[in-house]
Parts: sequence; C-alpha cells; structure tokens
Amino acid sequence: MTTAHTVPAPARRRPRGRDDGALSRQQRRIFGPFVIPALAVYLVLFVAPATVGFYVSFQRWRGTGDPMRPAGLDNYRRLLQDDVFRTAFANTLKIVFLCGIGIFVLAFAITVLLRHTKGRKTLRTLLFFPHIISPIAIGVALGLLLAPDGFVNAALRSVGLDALATNWLSPENIFRTIMAGIVWVTTGFYVILLMAGVDRIPPYFYEDSELAGANEFQKFWYVTLPLTWDVVSVAAVLWVINSIKIFEFIYAFTGTGDAPPVSSRTLTIQQFLVSTGGRNPSYELGYACAMGVVMVVLIVLLVTLLRRAMRRDAIEF
Repeated sequence: MTTAHTVPAPARRRPRGRDDGALSRQQRRIFGPFVIPALAVYLVLFVAPATVGFYVSFQRWRGTGDPMRPAGLDNYRRLLQDDVFRTAFANTLKIVFLCGIGIFVLAFAITVLLRHTKGRKTLRTLLFFPHIISPIAIGVALGLLLAPDGFVNAALRSVGLDALATNWLSPENIFRTIMAGIVWVTTGFYVILLMAGVDRIPPYFYEDSELAGANEFQKFWYVTLPLTWDVVSVAAVLWVINSIKIFEFIYAFTGTGDAPPVSSRTLTIQQFLVSTGGRNPSYELGYACAMGVVMVVLIVLLVTLLRRAMRRDAIEF
C-alpha cells in the first residue's frame, strides 16, 4: 500500500533586489527625526495645558498668587445650576445645528449654481472674501450697520419699508442676528470645500444623467452628493469643531467691550467672562476650566456621532 505524501508548496520567491527588512529599518531610522519634534510641540502646547486644565477644573483657584483648594465636583455641579451657563450651552448648540443647516443648504445651492456659471472662479473668491477678514473687524462693522440708527435701518426707511426697520441688537433679536451673521461669514469657506469636491467629478457623469432625463436636483442627489460625500463629511466635522469655538465675531458684534448680553453668550464667551474677561473679571479659573472640559467632551461626542452617522463606503471613479 502506497502512502500518500503531501508535497509542500514551493516557497514564493522574493523579487530580486528587494529587502523588506532593510527597508523597514530605514523607515524606522527616519521616523524619529520627523515625528519627535512635532510630537514634542504637540505635547507641550496642547496635551500638557489640556491636562493641567482638567486638573484645575476640580480646584478653586483665582490664578497666580492664590493657592489651589480642592473643590471635587463642585464646579461641575455649579454648571448644572447656573442659568447663564445653560443659556450659553443652548446658544452654542443652536449655532452648531441651526447655523450648520443654513450654511450647508446655502453652500450646496451655491455650488450647484456655480457649476453652470462661467465666472465661477471670481464668484468663489468673492464668497470666500468674508472668511479671510478678521472676525473682529466683521463683527464691529456688522454691529454698526445693524444698530438702531445704522445704515440698514436708514436704508429701509428711505425706501418706505419702515415696518421692516427694527432694533436688530435688542436682547430678543441679537442672537438671531448673530446666527445670520455667522451664516453669511462662514458659507463661502464651505462653498470652496464643496466646489473642490465637485471639480474632480468627471463631466461624463453629468452628461450621462442628462441623457437619462435627470433634472438638477436629481443630478445633485444621485451624482454630486455621493461622489463628494468624503468632502462633505470632512466639512461637517470641521464645522462642528469650529462652531463651538466661535468667539471673536460674537464678542465684537455685541460692541459692549465688556460683558455681552446673556442672551447672546456662548460657551466660549461665558468661559472668557468667568476667567479673565470683561472690565471686572471673575478670575474663577477652576470654574472656567470645568467649562472647557465640557466643551471638549461636547466636541468629541458630536464628532463621534457625526462620523458614525456619515460613514459610507468610498466611491472610486
């Protein structure tokens, strides 16, 4: 009886001249000089202050010269009971979601229109222009234009639209006015991002959809949006991070030079006022650091949820 023997498969030969071990050693050798300096800067300027801020959030501290006193969770309990903080938190969420919806709806609409416009490069530059100007300058200028006796109300009255002239900066209207200003200032930036994704789509996709009888909305929904989804998801994450950090525009827009009205405050404004901001700073640095921790947690939570909600398989073309 013949015994069957299993013949081992011949070993796959490595291409001549290729040494993966030597290549890996070379990569590891240059890895350190490139990464270590950037990592050191990141640790010193970002990780270390964030760690100290997290520690201070559990202390009562008024800054240099005042000893830290343990506060436990008192700063966080105070946040839950602080009406001003709750207003600032709600205003921040309004900016994230309401302004975000307005910005992306306008950015998508403008992107579709610019795709058929000959002078779209010039128009893109004009739309992006407000984004490159200092937020403080724009905030001050808009505050002056929208003042009760400012240019906007004067122009409305001059054309007989007195009913539309109002106090845009009143406590009831100021935050809605701020959100409209944020949408106007920010939309151009996201138009540029979306147009960068649209420009890389091959024209024959649109030509085929036209031959199939698709209208503009169908071309946007079935061609533009799926093929730019990776750009849209990155833009959405950038908006969430940037919207929670908006500070200069709001502070300058109110034009007080001190403490903006409670109805117009966001988390960044309130954190500034309870730490070192305004004419009469509170110097409650432990309480301010607790607000900072809340903002970091909010950003991480929203970005994580957004990335999960927008996860799609990449479309190659």
